[in-house]
Amino acid sequence: MKIYLKALAYMSISILGLILILTIFHYFNLLGDKVVDITKLLIVILSVGVGGYIVGNSALQHGWLEGLKFSGIIIVIFFLLTLIFKLGLSYNTIIYHFIIMGASTIGSMIGINFKEKDSTK
Repeated sequence: MKIYLKALAYMSISILGLILILTIFHYFNLLGDKVVDITKLLIVILSVGVGGYIVGNSALQHGWLEGLKFSGIIIVIFFLLTLIFKLGLSYNTIIYHFIIMGASTIGSMIGINFKEKDSTK
Protein backbone atom coordinates (compact mmCIF):
# COMPACT_ATOMS: atom_id res chain seq x y z
CA MET A 1 0.00 0.00 0.00
CA LYS A 2 2.91 2.28 0.75
CA ILE A 3 4.24 2.02 -2.80
CA TYR A 4 0.84 3.00 -4.23
CA LEU A 5 0.83 6.16 -2.11
CA LYS A 6 4.36 6.96 -3.24
CA ALA A 7 3.40 6.47 -6.89
CA LEU A 8 0.24 8.56 -6.42
CA ALA A 9 2.30 11.33 -4.85
CA TYR A 10 4.81 11.38 -7.73
CA MET A 11 1.99 11.29 -10.23
CA SER A 12 -0.03 14.05 -8.56
CA ILE A 13 2.93 16.36 -8.08
CA SER A 14 4.08 15.92 -11.66
CA ILE A 15 0.58 16.50 -13.05
CA LEU A 16 0.02 19.62 -10.93
CA GLY A 17 3.46 21.06 -11.67
CA LEU A 18 3.36 20.46 -15.41
CA ILE A 19 -0.23 21.67 -15.76
CA LEU A 20 0.73 24.84 -13.85
CA ILE A 21 3.58 25.49 -16.30
CA LEU A 22 1.26 24.75 -19.22
CA THR A 23 -1.33 27.15 -17.83
CA ILE A 24 1.25 29.92 -17.53
CA PHE A 25 2.32 29.40 -21.15
CA HIS A 26 -1.31 29.46 -22.26
CA TYR A 27 -2.03 32.57 -20.20
CA PHE A 28 0.67 34.50 -22.04
CA ASN A 29 -0.61 33.17 -25.40
CA LEU A 30 2.53 31.19 -26.09
CA LEU A 31 0.49 28.06 -26.82
CA GLY A 32 -2.76 27.62 -28.73
CA ASP A 33 -5.87 25.86 -27.52
CA LYS A 34 -5.32 22.66 -29.51
CA VAL A 35 -1.72 22.39 -28.31
CA VAL A 36 -2.86 22.83 -24.71
CA ASP A 37 -5.53 20.13 -25.04
CA ILE A 38 -3.11 17.62 -26.53
CA THR A 39 -0.38 18.50 -24.04
CA LYS A 40 -2.75 18.03 -21.09
CA LEU A 41 -3.52 14.51 -22.29
CA LEU A 42 0.18 13.75 -22.79
CA ILE A 43 1.04 15.07 -19.32
CA VAL A 44 -1.51 12.76 -17.70
CA ILE A 45 -0.40 9.77 -19.79
CA LEU A 46 3.27 10.30 -18.93
CA SER A 47 2.57 10.95 -15.25
CA VAL A 48 0.41 7.84 -14.92
CA GLY A 49 3.08 5.88 -16.79
CA VAL A 50 5.72 7.06 -14.32
CA GLY A 51 3.47 6.08 -11.42
CA GLY A 52 2.98 2.66 -13.01
CA TYR A 53 6.75 2.39 -13.48
CA ILE A 54 7.29 3.05 -9.76
CA VAL A 55 4.72 0.42 -8.81
CA GLY A 56 6.09 -2.09 -11.30
CA ASN A 57 9.67 -1.51 -10.18
CA SER A 58 8.75 -2.59 -6.66
CA ALA A 59 6.66 -5.60 -7.75
CA LEU A 60 8.11 -9.09 -7.56
CA GLN A 61 6.09 -10.51 -10.44
CA HIS A 62 3.08 -9.78 -12.65
CA GLY A 63 3.86 -6.15 -13.45
CA TRP A 64 0.77 -5.86 -15.63
CA LEU A 65 -1.45 -6.80 -12.68
CA GLU A 66 0.18 -4.21 -10.44
CA GLY A 67 -0.36 -1.64 -13.19
CA LEU A 68 -4.04 -2.56 -13.41
CA LYS A 69 -4.41 -2.24 -9.63
CA PHE A 70 -2.75 1.17 -9.71
CA SER A 71 -4.90 2.33 -12.62
CA GLY A 72 -7.97 1.09 -10.76
CA ILE A 73 -7.09 3.35 -7.85
CA ILE A 74 -6.57 6.30 -10.19
CA ILE A 75 -9.81 5.66 -12.07
CA VAL A 76 -11.78 5.46 -8.80
CA ILE A 77 -10.28 8.78 -7.71
CA PHE A 78 -11.07 10.42 -11.06
CA PHE A 79 -14.58 8.95 -11.03
CA LEU A 80 -15.24 10.30 -7.54
CA LEU A 81 -13.95 13.72 -8.61
CA THR A 82 -16.29 13.55 -11.61
CA LEU A 83 -19.23 12.85 -9.31
CA ILE A 84 -18.25 15.53 -6.80
CA PHE A 85 -17.94 18.25 -9.43
CA LYS A 86 -20.98 16.92 -11.35
CA LEU A 87 -19.17 16.77 -14.68
CA GLY A 88 -21.09 13.77 -15.96
CA LEU A 89 -19.88 10.71 -17.79
CA SER A 90 -19.48 10.57 -21.54
CA TYR A 91 -17.81 8.34 -24.08
CA ASN A 92 -14.78 10.61 -24.01
CA THR A 93 -14.42 10.14 -20.25
CA ILE A 94 -14.62 6.36 -20.57
CA ILE A 95 -12.01 6.37 -23.35
CA TYR A 96 -9.85 8.64 -21.16
CA HIS A 97 -10.06 6.09 -18.34
CA PHE A 98 -9.03 3.28 -20.69
CA ILE A 99 -6.06 5.37 -21.82
CA ILE A 100 -5.08 5.84 -18.16
CA MET A 101 -5.41 2.10 -17.62
CA GLY A 102 -3.19 1.35 -20.58
CA ALA A 103 -0.53 3.89 -19.58
CA SER A 104 -0.35 2.54 -16.05
CA THR A 105 -0.17 -1.06 -17.21
CA ILE A 106 2.55 -0.37 -19.76
CA GLY A 107 4.51 1.74 -17.26
CA SER A 108 4.31 -1.05 -14.70
CA MET A 109 5.44 -3.66 -17.22
CA ILE A 110 8.40 -1.48 -18.15
CA GLY A 111 9.15 -0.92 -14.46
CA ILE A 112 9.29 -4.60 -13.63
CA ASN A 113 11.61 -5.25 -16.58
CA PHE A 114 14.05 -2.50 -15.58
CA LYS A 115 14.19 -3.60 -11.96
CA GLU A 116 17.68 -3.81 -10.52
CA LYS A 117 18.75 -7.41 -10.28
CA ASP A 118 19.92 -8.71 -6.91
CA SER A 119 23.63 -9.56 -7.30
CA THR A 120 23.72 -11.94 -4.29
CA LYS A 121 21.94 -14.76 -6.14
